[in-house]
Amino acid sequence: MEFPLLPIPDPEISPRPAGRGVPNNLNLPDQQRQVQRIGPIFQRLQNVLNSGLPELRQDPASIAPERALVFEIAGTINNFYKAVDRIEGLEFLGEGETTFDPDEDFYVADTRKGLEGSVRDDKLVKGRLYLTMPDIRALQELISLWDRYKDRKPFDQGFAMWRKVFEQLSDIRPWGPQDRISKELVDYLNCQLNLVDSDKPLRLEVELWSYQSTKRQQKAFERFMEAVSESSGKLIYNTSIPDIAYDAALIDLPASHVNYLLEREDTALVICDEVMLIRPQSIASFPIESNAIEADNIQTTESLILKNAPPIVGLFDGVPLQAHRLLDGRLLLDDPDNLNEISSPTKRYHGTGMASLIIRGDLNRGELSIQHPIYIRPVLYASGNDKDERTQRDRLLVDTIYRAVMRMRFGDGDEEAVAPNVFIVNLSIGDRTRPFANHISPLGRLLDYLAFRYDILFIVSAGNVHEPLLVSALQGNEDLDSPAFLQRAVLQALGDQRSQRTLLSPAEAINVITVGSWYVDSVETDLPSYNYEPYIEEGPNISSGQGLGYKKVIKPDIFMPGGRERFQVVRKDEQGISIQHVPSGRIHGLGVAIPDPNGLLDKRGLMSGTSVATALATRSAHMLFDFLIGNDEGVLAGMDPEFYAVVIKALLVHRARWSEEISCLLESISESNDTSHYIERRDNIARLLGYGYPVIEESMNCAFNRATLVGYGEILPAKDSHQFRIPLPPSLDRVTEPRSITLTLAWFSPVNVRSQTYRRAKLEIKPDNFKEKAGVSRFRLQPSDKSVPCGTIFHTHYKGCRAVEFVDDGNLNFKVFCREQGGLLDQPIRYGLAFTIEAGEKIPVYQEIRERLAISPRVSGYTV
Repeated sequence: MEFPLLPIPDPEISPRPAGRGVPNNLNLPDQQRQVQRIGPIFQRLQNVLNSGLPELRQDPASIAPERALVFEIAGTINNFYKAVDRIEGLEFLGEGETTFDPDEDFYVADTRKGLEGSVRDDKLVKGRLYLTMPDIRALQELISLWDRYKDRKPFDQGFAMWRKVFEQLSDIRPWGPQDRISKELVDYLNCQLNLVDSDKPLRLEVELWSYQSTKRQQKAFERFMEAVSESSGKLIYNTSIPDIAYDAALIDLPASHVNYLLEREDTALVICDEVMLIRPQSIASFPIESNAIEADNIQTTESLILKNAPPIVGLFDGVPLQAHRLLDGRLLLDDPDNLNEISSPTKRYHGTGMASLIIRGDLNRGELSIQHPIYIRPVLYASGNDKDERTQRDRLLVDTIYRAVMRMRFGDGDEEAVAPNVFIVNLSIGDRTRPFANHISPLGRLLDYLAFRYDILFIVSAGNVHEPLLVSALQGNEDLDSPAFLQRAVLQALGDQRSQRTLLSPAEAINVITVGSWYVDSVETDLPSYNYEPYIEEGPNISSGQGLGYKKVIKPDIFMPGGRERFQVVRKDEQGISIQHVPSGRIHGLGVAIPDPNGLLDKRGLMSGTSVATALATRSAHMLFDFLIGNDEGVLAGMDPEFYAVVIKALLVHRARWSEEISCLLESISESNDTSHYIERRDNIARLLGYGYPVIEESMNCAFNRATLVGYGEILPAKDSHQFRIPLPPSLDRVTEPRSITLTLAWFSPVNVRSQTYRRAKLEIKPDNFKEKAGVSRFRLQPSDKSVPCGTIFHTHYKGCRAVEFVDDGNLNFKVFCREQGGLLDQPIRYGLAFTIEAGEKIPVYQEIRERLAISPRVSGYTV
């Protein structure tokens, strides 16, 4: 008997659940103290304004017109940009998070019993940086507003918010060299200076302030170019993408001038008011490794290409070996940058491997190939004596990806769209110069914008961490020979060093599916004596980048097979044993097509890491489409293509779960710390496990004792919600049979790139008393209920075996609703939704729900 997916019944419209308030325990100084603290800054500004502008502009450390102004605020000011809009000539540039050490003025008040009101010395004060650009009139108005606050005078209508600004103001200062040149850049430059000759230039990426006025932006760029010229630099490339507030340039700077950056000296480029950040060039690169295996070991299951079938998957990666026997006739290559011409055929490993995995899966498993061609846009290449495949040296990576998407979907100049049907894009690349550090990178902002604007599901690798992992619990060879002790020690070390092993840009983007690498493959081989297995059975590969993401979004979203990655010892000392993952070679990995140094076109090899895991996730997304949408018999056949991406996004995650053994072990490790709390423990586990490892086959089929319902819709951030009524199987009424429920909601949110809130659409699911109506409670081995609503996937599990009497005609209810954040939201948000109920093997869950649904062959969408 077949068990196809079932449609979710159309929802009813009901009131949206009430929101929850956020307690505020922040202590602020009184008005007199604020005047004492901040008054001298405004007084000096007033004095200089009275004496004339030249003095104001000459001092790079002073507040001045056309110089970015930073308001350091303790806590937050809701809708700060509205306060800025009230002052003519004051432009809002953006905002970001910060923290302050507690002091007598700003601190978190203790709420613990017996300590109420005292200073929490152990808690940093959370705050925000609000960035603005004033002209002379705006500075004069700011002084006038400050005088009102100082003299306790009432504010004019519309300006009252400025009173709160001054009450919470920790500091007000210009954006200066310490902001433009980070410690990470200093470390990078020191390293590079040791590698290059003194007469060779260093290439840097400069992000400029992005203004809403095109004319103002042009003038700012001219002033920036004057600073580059004064620094003996050279412009290589520049671009502007206003939709994500991105204006940037690549420049070459003489090594002799780099020392000025290191010292943050007052030179033209360091004090250039138009410069927001100076950083290393964004690059993605992969070492070229030849791991050929004899061609007669290739296992394939052929599936003919569908006639006239357009590609629905795009691969932005290296130039592939198109003529390889396993790829021939299955690729649509689009190469406007002519990387095919300069890329050596014998060095086309990464793109060839990724294309092979998407089309054929792991060659060691003999899986069925997909029937659509895939669209290939090369963004990596290797030529000559290159040892790495990498992105172009004379282009900005953000611009390359932006141009690639626009050409694919809409054309380039007078040319038509090259692959307008593509709605899944694989990005198995990460920027090694930009590990995640609590800010959304420009490339992450770009993917979030494009995903929502054009309904594209980007599937992105978490990134590979190549630095050794110090395992302090390991002291000798006897520890390495104890599998259980070794597994615990490795997981402990990964947790302890999570801040050094973070995601690589753009994996932190909130609208994408971020994929980590799981310790799984089908290779059977004997290990060399110097290689070790980190896990007894399974777990996250030690090289896989860790979450969480921006504002504690669950990242990576899912894990896919990335090879059973072994490790070797690289150092032993009194601190412990440092280990490093071993390249795949012939020991572990997934079977892929590869080029051959001798020009043969039928070789295969092994690859591992987050790149291969991401390619398998993309292949799974394609299979879900074929099964549910592309097939006339699919439950979602006939669905509007605008919903394809969000439905596939939901189903990719829907059957993900934590490994019980690994999550229990991580919980016991975390619980050994007496200061840990429930949410912190779950967050720390989620950094390593995300939502877990999905069983994709279960997202495509039901079973005798398992029913999955799938649907889609769109909703506005109104006071209404979509209330769904799901019929329960009668066989579970008043019995103690174990049962579980899984709910997954996925959407793309518009983003406000100038707001620290960033995400503009928050969707949630509110269950209606599942414990009393279905006998299930929220399962403990999953991310916390505080972290799940933070991203654009809401995925949660319930389990239980409590005997309950069904009410409400045996229906289970839950609501889907939307709230706006980070600015006005006046457009409907499309979402995909999946619901699964599963019980003991003898319970006919599927048949009973199908009968109660009296389903029609297809599901419809719904709109509020």
